[in-house]
Amino acid sequence: MSSGRRKKGPSPDSRAATDGQRTRDPPPLDPSLASLEQAYRRLEHLYEISKLFASFESVAESFDPALGIVAKSLPLHSAVLIETENGHSRMIIWPSELRDSERLRAVKEHAEASYAYLVGAKSTESLGLSEQPGKTLLPWQAQLGGDHEKRFIVIPLVVAQHSLFGALQLEGALSLDKKDLVFVNAIANQLAIALERDRAWRKDITRREDAEEERAEAEARGAVADRGRLVAENSSDRYEALARENARLYQQAQVAVREREQILRVVSHDLKTPLSTIIMTTGALAQQGAAAKRRTELPVPQGVERIQRAAERMMRLISDLLDFANIERGHLSIKHQPNDAGTLVNETLASFERIAQEQRLTLTAEVAPRPLLILCDKDRILQVLANLVGNATKVTAEGGSITVTAEAREHECMFAVADTGPGIRAEDLKHLFDRYWRSDEARYEGMGLGLAISSGIIEAHGGRIWAESDWGHGATFRFTVPLVEDVGTVATS
Repeated sequence: MSSGRRKKGPSPDSRAATDGQRTRDPPPLDPSLASLEQAYRRLEHLYEISKLFASFESVAESFDPALGIVAKSLPLHSAVLIETENGHSRMIIWPSELRDSERLRAVKEHAEASYAYLVGAKSTESLGLSEQPGKTLLPWQAQLGGDHEKRFIVIPLVVAQHSLFGALQLEGALSLDKKDLVFVNAIANQLAIALERDRAWRKDITRREDAEEERAEAEARGAVADRGRLVAENSSDRYEALARENARLYQQAQVAVREREQILRVVSHDLKTPLSTIIMTTGALAQQGAAAKRRTELPVPQGVERIQRAAERMMRLISDLLDFANIERGHLSIKHQPNDAGTLVNETLASFERIAQEQRLTLTAEVAPRPLLILCDKDRILQVLANLVGNATKVTAEGGSITVTAEAREHECMFAVADTGPGIRAEDLKHLFDRYWRSDEARYEGMGLGLAISSGIIEAHGGRIWAESDWGHGATFRFTVPLVEDVGTVATS
């Protein structure tokens, strides 16, 4: 690179070779890899659902969106929630779009019969169930075959040391197995804790209001003071008992959160072990194939590269989920050391050279010719740059360009990643760094965690991160990191 500027792009020879290749349909993925992918996706969905239930507001506001998350990895034809409170039972039904009334009646009867069996009722009529529709319809799913009876899962809703107070029934678009049962049971357990906590809170408020009302009436009458004082004291005792019960339920919720995080760590570790083996094995096979190609001019099997890329993608997803959990707990590890900003930019672009050649993109680095020292965790800043450049390669059309700059601004260094993609709508800019948020214009898959993690990393460095864009004219992501000269000591946090 000369004069502080370097451009990289595909050579004419490599372009001609690419154009001359015949396209072939990719072979199907290995079933074991698909199973790992499904297990990881469901772990993501359980994590999202637990977030919703941790701040449970109502069935409509919290369980409706949770069902939408479930349907992403478990195709559903219907869902039924039965809940009993103060002697009254209600049945909420979420059918899928275009569901016929005859089939929906059969679903209701199945749910009523199952709940009658769970509570020991002599008949479904004795339950006295009132019906109401769910807030949203489930997305339409085609009938995928399988045994009709095996498409239902019914889980009782119950919390330890309490009696059963409801049931959750899910009807799949195909036969459900034990893995589906474990997944649905985990959701039902979290739902039961959320509902019980909400009930305790509402009872607590109601009884506190009753106690205050009794005290006010006793004072207003001005008579039977001793009796009024005794009623108030008894109400206070009931309130304290309810407060203790609410505290116990809160501790249960905290235990559930800790168990969720423990499951996240254990499952992530268990997923990383076979993925590491897959990555190392496919890497060795790719090297052997490259050596064989030089000797015999035979092509390297494309399936090896596909498996390796899929495994590396899953490893990145696991790392993102763990990083985000650490950021939420405030436990993200940052090691501050002096690093050259230009070196970080060049190292990032070098890792995207192959992708740029495949997509005919031009990568440009604009950095100062002399070292620009910043105080940062090298691996974390490389992670932020790789996320921003990776996103840019996904949205920039063939023949476009991506420019990465690093320049000193007073007491800090400002990095910028600019692309010639479609840009970002003004109403979406304010949500870019929200967790789990994805624009309707997004053209690639993802959890919506990459930019949230990047924001957490930059904030941990004492910097800022933001985006600028005019719709239809590309986008620029900028972030700042302190310069070494602005910090008296090099610390490790």
